[in-house]
Amino acid sequence: MAAVRFRGKNSFVRLLSGLAAAVVLGGVMAAAPHALVEPAAAATSPDPDSSRPVYRFWSEGYGNSHFYTLDYDDAQNLHSTDGWWTYEGTDFRVWPLENGSCPEATTPVYRFWSPKFTSHFYTVSGSEADALRQGDPNWDAEGVRFCAASEPGPGLTAVYRFWSSAFNKHFYTANASEAERLRTSDPKWAYEGIEMYAPTSGAASPPVTGEAAPRMGCQAPDMSSAIAAHDAARIVRLFGGAGTFRDAVASGRASCVPLDDPALPWVLVNKQNPVSPIDYVPASLTGGLRTEVAGSYADMQRDAAGAGAGSIGLTSGYRSYSTQAGIHRYQVGRLGVEDGERLAARPGYSEHQLGLAADVVACGGGGCGSLYDFAGTSQERWVRENSWRYGWIVRYEQGQTATTGYNAEPWHLRYIGTELARAYHDGGYRTLESFLGAPSAPNY
Repeated sequence: MAAVRFRGKNSFVRLLSGLAAAVVLGGVMAAAPHALVEPAAAATSPDPDSSRPVYRFWSEGYGNSHFYTLDYDDAQNLHSTDGWWTYEGTDFRVWPLENGSCPEATTPVYRFWSPKFTSHFYTVSGSEADALRQGDPNWDAEGVRFCAASEPGPGLTAVYRFWSSAFNKHFYTANASEAERLRTSDPKWAYEGIEMYAPTSGAASPPVTGEAAPRMGCQAPDMSSAIAAHDAARIVRLFGGAGTFRDAVASGRASCVPLDDPALPWVLVNKQNPVSPIDYVPASLTGGLRTEVAGSYADMQRDAAGAGAGSIGLTSGYRSYSTQAGIHRYQVGRLGVEDGERLAARPGYSEHQLGLAADVVACGGGGCGSLYDFAGTSQERWVRENSWRYGWIVRYEQGQTATTGYNAEPWHLRYIGTELARAYHDGGYRTLESFLGAPSAPNY
């Protein structure tokens, strides 16, 4: 059996009830500090002969999620065609449903799926299942997937349950040494007790065979080196292209991809996500923009004029932390905090500090206009329709203040890369937050 891998960075408070192996601390479930102790065996146990092994898969792309299935076709398909999952072998055994019901002396195992946490949850507790169905919108009930024993007995082994608040994931294993290692050596996992009992013998299932599908996304062999090198093009390619990359990020299947790395073009900076580090300065600047994007801006500027839209001027590109502090202070002093901060970011929260933002104006024979004159010009219309072709998007569109926290700024362009900008345009997105599947950030 493959070793368990651990990666992730989310947190949430679970609504769970009836956990004999957990205690409630401040409303959050916490593991009770006990060893892996099994209760005394019952006098009888269900017939093991019809039980079958569960196929176990792991996905780093789904944030260190495990998936368990009794369905051979499902398991073989994941192994052969889905590069998001890695087959880890068979772990514990369970009983399949018989005409929609559990065999005698077994109990249903309820399965839930959370799109928010990109994970499955299994429980034999009917009250716990009811609590999730009735009171937790994060979990979708998927019914009974297989059956297990709820009490110990001859020929049965414990299936241990763990929870990780670091990954927002549950993990189940019948391997006592694996469970003991997690309980004693890995602080990311909290032991929640024995979830069910599984037979140690029974009917065999067909083996998962053949070559595994090429690893995708976070599980691609070269992904770690691509991220370490801040190689955006290679990262996107390892996800299978910009559209797949975007979908993976937005759906939580790209947990390895940092959204706060200022060296990457998709870095998200808004009122909830400051520049990190706060005093970041781009390694190289050319003409007020990061050197690697200055060429794309020059191409856009040239082509706008060539298309007859007029000349576009760059009035503000890179701004240091201290420069932004002065702009923020001025606008807040002039308009008040609420209105001023819908126009000017606080220092350390401005995209301009990345060197990936450009405030543009319309220029003509009489010179250049102001930012506030840009809307409605031929240059503004051309930029709105064509900037994506050069890797730029209009960052703060009309009607999106509730998401971005800023008034409409048709002059504020943000570079995210040509491939991603095409996916942004083709998908009809209007904010970078929605494109990346990130929460709205209207306030600090």
